[in-house]
Amino acid sequence: FCVYSIFAVQLARAWPPKSMVSLRRVSLLHAALAALALFFVAQSPFVSFIAPLPRGTWAAARASEANLKGVSAAAKGFRPTDANSKASGVAALLLATSAVGSILLSARRGKQMQRQAVQVVRQARGGNTAPVVVISGPPAAGKGTQCEKIKEKFGYVHVSTGDILRANVKEGTELGKKAEEYMTAGKLVPSELIVDLVKDRLAQSDIAEKGCLLDGFPRAPDQAQAMVDAGIAVDKFILIEVPDDVLVERGCGRRLDPETGEIYHLKFKPPPAEIMDRLVHRSDDQEESIRQRLNIYHEQVAGILPFFEKTLTKIDGLPKPAVVTEAVFAALD
Repeated sequence: FCVYSIFAVQLARAWPPKSMVSLRRVSLLHAALAALALFFVAQSPFVSFIAPLPRGTWAAARASEANLKGVSAAAKGFRPTDANSKASGVAALLLATSAVGSILLSARRGKQMQRQAVQVVRQARGGNTAPVVVISGPPAAGKGTQCEKIKEKFGYVHVSTGDILRANVKEGTELGKKAEEYMTAGKLVPSELIVDLVKDRLAQSDIAEKGCLLDGFPRAPDQAQAMVDAGIAVDKFILIEVPDDVLVERGCGRRLDPETGEIYHLKFKPPPAEIMDRLVHRSDDQEESIRQRLNIYHEQVAGILPFFEKTLTKIDGLPKPAVVTEAVFAALD
C-alpha cells in the first residue's frame, strides 16, 4: 500500500493527461484502484476496527483451517494484535489519501491545460488576448439590462449580429454585399456568413484592446458549429435562466407608448394614468406568441450548450436585477 501511495502521486505528476477525456480516465483509474484495495483491506482479519468479529469466530475460522491442513487445533486461541490492526488501518488511510491526492493533482493539471488551450486560440485570433464573452437567455430574461452592467464594469465592446449586419451593409463591405443579397431576396443569411462577419468584427482593434460581449450569438446549433470551425474561442458563456411562466407574465404586461416609443409594464413599470388610453399591446407580447418563441428558444439552446460546456455558467434570472448582476460579475471575475 505504501508503494502504491508513492506510485499514484508520482504518476499524477509525471503523466499529464493529453485531453480532458484522458484526465477523467486517470482519475477514474486511481479511484477504482483505491476502492479495490480498500475492499481487500476491509476483508483482512487484521482490520478489527472496520469489521470486528465475535469472540469465538476467530477461533472457529482458525481451527477449521488447521484441521484442513492436518495441524493441531492449538491455533484456536489466536487473536489479532493491536499492532497488526493499527498497521493495517494506517495502510488503508495511506491508500485513500494517495488516491485523493492523485485525483486532485490530475484535476489541477487539467485546469492548466484549459488555460493553455485558451491562450493558443487567442494567439490564433491574431494575438488578441482580450476575452470574448457570450451572454444568452430567453426573451424578457433581462439580458439587455445585464449587458449594460457588464459594459460599465468590464468595458467590453457590445456586439450583436444585427448591428454587425447593418454596419457592413451600410459601409458596403464585401461581406456586407453578400449578406445584402440574401436580405434583399428575403432569405435568411447563412450561419457561415454571419460567423465570418463576427470573426471580422472580433479582429478589429477596439475588441482586441477591450474584449467583446456577444449578445445572443450564437442563436442556433449550426451557428455554434460554424464558430468552432472558424476557430472563434469563447472565454465565458453566460446563460440567464428564468421559468417560462415568469417570462410570459413579463411579456404580456408590456405596453408601448406610440408617441414616445417608451415601453411600460403594467406591474413592474406602471405607466402614468393620463397615457393609459393610448398605450398599445403589441402582438409580439401576447401569450401565445411568447410561448411559441420560448419553445423555439429552448430547442435551439439545447443544441448550443454542448459546444460551450467548459465555459458555461448558468445564472438564476429570477431575483432582482441587482442580485442577478452580482452573480454575473462573480462569473466573469
